Amino acid sequence: MNRILTASEHLMWLSYKNSPENVTLSATIKGSFTIDLLTEALAWLQLRHSRLRVKIVTNNQNQPQFSLENVPPIPLRVIERQGEEHWCREMVEELRHPLSWSEEPLLRVLLLHSPDVSNLIITFHHCIGDGLSGAYLIRDILQFIGEPDSPRELLPDLPPVDEIIPDVTKNWVEEDLDNSREAESILTTNYRNNPGVNTSETFPIRLFHWALSYAETTKLVARCREEKTSVHGALCAAFLLAIAAEIKASNEIILRCHTPINIRNYLTINVGENLGEYITRQVTAHRLSQKTDFWDLAREVKHKLNQVIADGKLFDDVLKARALLSSNSNKGGETSDARNIGGIDIVITNLGNLNIKQLFGKLQLEKLYLMATGAKSIPLFIGVITLKDKMCFICRYQEFLVPNVNAYNIKNTAMEQLLTAL
Repeated sequence: MNRILTASEHLMWLSYKNSPENVTLSATIKGSFTIDLLTEALAWLQLRHSRLRVKIVTNNQNQPQFSLENVPPIPLRVIERQGEEHWCREMVEELRHPLSWSEEPLLRVLLLHSPDVSNLIITFHHCIGDGLSGAYLIRDILQFIGEPDSPRELLPDLPPVDEIIPDVTKNWVEEDLDNSREAESILTTNYRNNPGVNTSETFPIRLFHWALSYAETTKLVARCREEKTSVHGALCAAFLLAIAAEIKASNEIILRCHTPINIRNYLTINVGENLGEYITRQVTAHRLSQKTDFWDLAREVKHKLNQVIADGKLFDDVLKARALLSSNSNKGGETSDARNIGGIDIVITNLGNLNIKQLFGKLQLEKLYLMATGAKSIPLFIGVITLKDKMCFICRYQEFLVPNVNAYNIKNTAMEQLLTAL
C-alpha cells in the first residue's frame, strides 16, 4: 500500500495538520483477559487490515503518501481503571491528542484495565476509517481474545474510496467552495465568547454520555415505523427542537444538521467489513417555529436525506475534495481547515443497531460509544450506537461555543421531546 494519498485522503491529512481528525471508540468489556493476549490480537489486527500497516510520509514533491517502510506495531498503553467515568475522561484526551502519523501506524489503543471490567479505547486517523470501521475493529479484537478457535481471515487491500465511486462526475456542478464555509451556526453566534471559560486550551472539548433502556429503544423503533420515518430522523428532530427551545427562538429559525451517511452499499465493489472512510457528510437545513410538529420534522429529515441519494449526491464529498484540492494547488497554497464547513448547529452520527454480537467466549461487550474530534467550528456533536436494542449516546461540545449548562439542557430537552413523542 505504498501510494500517494487520493484527494479525499489528502484533504483530511491537511485538516489533521491543523487539528486532530481522530475517530475514537470506547468499549466496556466484562470479563478478564491478559495484556499479552491483547498484544497478540493487535498484531493480528495489523495483519488483517492493510491500512493499519502504514504511516504517512511526504515525498520529494511534498505530496503525502502511505508508506509500509519501518512501521512499528500498533501502540498500546495500559493503565489501571479508575471507576465508571474514567473512560470518558480519557476519551477527551484521545480526541484532542494527534496521532504520530509520520512515525507510527494510524491507530493507537488504550486499555483501562481491571480484573472484572475493562475499557478498550481505540483511536485512529479519520482518513483510514469511519465509525463503523471502528466497531468492526473492536469486534475483531474481542473475537481474537475471546474465541481463539475462530477463523483468522485477512482482508484484501482494497482501492481507495475515490476510485470505487460510480461515474457521477458528468452531472456534478461545482459550488462556490470558499463561500460555503463562511456561515456561522446559530448556536455559535448565541454563545460565542462565553465569559469565564478557559480558552487557553487548544481544543477545549467536553464529553458526557447516557443511554436509553431496552424498553425505550424498542418503543422508539416501533413508533418511528408507525410514523413512517427513521430513528435517525426522530433523533435529529429531538435535538433540533431542543436547540430551538434552549436559545428561546420566538420567530422562525433555520437550523443546520450534519449527518454522516454510510455509502458502503453504493460503491462499485463490495468493501465488506474492510477498514475505510466509507461515508459522505450531508448537511440538511430545517425551518423551525413554535408550531413545528415533532413527527413532521422527523419525516422531513428522512425525506431530505433520502433525496440526497435520489439526486445522486452521495459522492459529492469526493468530488468536492478533488475540486478544492485543485483550487488550492492552483493558488499555490494549502487549506489547513479544508474540512471545516461553517454554519452547522449539530452533528449527529448514528451507526444504528449494530449487527455484531456481544458475547465472545467469556468476554461480554456491554457498551460501545463513538465520537470523532470534528472541526473546531462544530458546537455540538452527538454519537449514537445501538447494541442489542439499547441505545448509547455521547455528546461532544466546546465550552466556549456552548456553555456546560446549555449543553446539558439541550440533551435533557431532546430526550424529553423524544420520550414524550412515544
